[in-house]
Amino acid sequence: MPIVDHDNALKYMSSLGFKSEREDIFQKYLALPYQVVSDSPTIKHYTEWSIFEGLNLNVNQNPLGNVKVPLEGYTTFVFDNNIPLDFQPSDSVKCGLVKPEDHKLVALTLSLARKISLNKGGKYLVFNSCKGNNFCPVSIDVTVPEGESMEVIYYSDASEVAMPSSAISLDVPKGSSLSFSIVNSSRNSFGFVYAKARVEGEINSSIFSVGQSLGHTEYHVNLEEEALANFNAKALGIGDNKVNILANVNHRGKKSVSNGVLKAVASGSSFTVIRGDAVIEESALDSSTTILGKALIIGDDSKAVVAPMLEVKTGKIVTAKHSASASKVSEDLIFYLENRGLDKRSAEGLIIRGFLSDDNDNQIIRTLVEDAISKMGY
Repeated sequence: MPIVDHDNALKYMSSLGFKSEREDIFQKYLALPYQVVSDSPTIKHYTEWSIFEGLNLNVNQNPLGNVKVPLEGYTTFVFDNNIPLDFQPSDSVKCGLVKPEDHKLVALTLSLARKISLNKGGKYLVFNSCKGNNFCPVSIDVTVPEGESMEVIYYSDASEVAMPSSAISLDVPKGSSLSFSIVNSSRNSFGFVYAKARVEGEINSSIFSVGQSLGHTEYHVNLEEEALANFNAKALGIGDNKVNILANVNHRGKKSVSNGVLKAVASGSSFTVIRGDAVIEESALDSSTTILGKALIIGDDSKAVVAPMLEVKTGKIVTAKHSASASKVSEDLIFYLENRGLDKRSAEGLIIRGFLSDDNDNQIIRTLVEDAISKMGY
């Protein structure tokens, strides 16, 4: 069974324009597999796709009322069950670097999404509010003007049996910089994000997913000559959540640099996965990469996978290093904090907050981290 109701999806396409093109992409969605069978941690998906297949969601244009925009000072696009309150019609279904063939759910998203094109310097927030028995697709095409800087935040907020989904293209030319964030907030609902970037300048990225019954996020960056990418990705599982984040960086040009930090917290009976593959191609001479992975496990029933990977295809590099660690909350550290006046629960909460916090987190991520930790009873 498809993720969306077939007849409802085809009817919805008729209201969007480019109907024949959308129908062709939708057929690709029906035909594509979710993944190539492989045990490689760089390819294998830990997501239980069969859960998505059992949803049978609607795609509709029914407004849900007022939506509170979480940030001030940003040019904001609000999607309320796929109704943008601030929307300029696009001239194409295509989404820059992202192609329907990239993933089965990318094809589904592109076939049903309205598109936002961002190509001027400034600060932007795309807020996808998704509730009820609905599939809420968004397509975002970002091109940073040459020599300028931009900040773009994609923020999805979902509840009930809803599933926000997005396809995001990011193009950063030489001399330009982009600050980019993916924030997935869920109350035991679902979610999918696929982002692809081509970087000649500099990109600084943050990814945070919390509370998803089943969530899958992919972030792929291609670095050209002398390009720079810094990224951190965090997955937080509560209850019986299943949260999966994949962050890959591919060095294609000489003297390119990347630095990545991956963090996962699993509590209750949740399963969190945080992975990343840093590849230095033969053409990427004198490049350097660092990718570090850490997982924190709380309780006996939770599980976490942390897999930072390296693939170096040239012998002429500056640096290539990676590390991975997974541990339970340290009893010694808890004992230390208890001796300084904290009870055990407060001590554990303090450790989790410190583990997840980063200096470059935006206010949305800081707030969601605090909310999620509070919901865990800390």
